[in-house]
Amino acid sequence: MNLIIDADLTEPPSEISVFRDITLYSTMFLKMQVLLACEQDMKDLYWYWLKKFGAYDYIQQIIRDGEEVGVIISSENYATIKIKHLRVENLNFIISRLNTFQ
Repeated sequence: MNLIIDADLTEPPSEISVFRDITLYSTMFLKMQVLLACEQDMKDLYWYWLKKFGAYDYIQQIIRDGEEVGVIISSENYATIKIKHLRVENLNFIISRLNTFQ
């Protein structure tokens, strides 16, 4: 199963360490394929941003918005898990929601 994370959630005020925790947990324990969704012309920018902070380890691919289907974490209305920011305060909520898709 794919876990698709909106790339906007990697930017502040989201916490990059929470992003990495979610991708690690999803990959190792839930056996999900983690995909990062963004606009085509932003792929390189997000790749460099995540590599700089060591948060790219568990991302399989950067895709265009709407290119794949799966569990979607985003701030948009179409999201499976709708969240404004990835922060320590909502990490347990996100993990518990992800566990329901196993």
